[in-house]
Amino acid sequence: MQFNELVTLLKTAENVEVVNACREEIAEWFPLVRRMFEYDQQNSAHQYDLWMHSLHTVIGMPRNLEDDMLYLGALLHDVGKPDCQVRGKRPEDTDMHYYGHPVRSRGIVETEVIPFLLEKGVPLSEEDCKRLIYYVAHHDDTMHLTVECVKEHLEVPVTFETLQNLMHLEVSDALAHVQIPVVVRRVEVCSAMAGEEGWRLYEQI
Repeated sequence: MQFNELVTLLKTAENVEVVNACREEIAEWFPLVRRMFEYDQQNSAHQYDLWMHSLHTVIGMPRNLEDDMLYLGALLHDVGKPDCQVRGKRPEDTDMHYYGHPVRSRGIVETEVIPFLLEKGVPLSEEDCKRLIYYVAHHDDTMHLTVECVKEHLEVPVTFETLQNLMHLEVSDALAHVQIPVVVRRVEVCSAMAGEEGWRLYEQI
């Protein structure tokens, strides 16, 4: 599979099964994803293993948006989780947790994934790399429907379009979880930020 074919698959596939059938071809471009295959997250907010969660996040994104990096970010947003697994801090908490996994995922993308792709001749621009790192690093940010929250992201700096793309990623990531109240609220807030409410806040800056 050529890299452009992989990106097209992520952007246009209509179901998880189509993408999963190509997982070995995908792993040739992103070798570290193999450790995500059948990785049991052991967390009550997750109904999928780590790989299938990531694929549901990819497929849950709006189809065929312009920014290829958004779909790569969806695929790789949790690639650092296996390095971050810890038990809950309370005796009654039987879940495994992944504190700091966005930072670890960002580090992997920045120091391993991007250099590997460039070495393979994938024509990633500096701006492409920055957006990919942004999507992975911020995919789990707690968002608020405030002007201050919009400003904070624009100061990264990213464009407002890129911020709204991140919101699509956050919504899709959240929908690939068990729909407990905190997750439902995340979907509501990020959906609003991705739409007209986000524009209303942006216009106040």
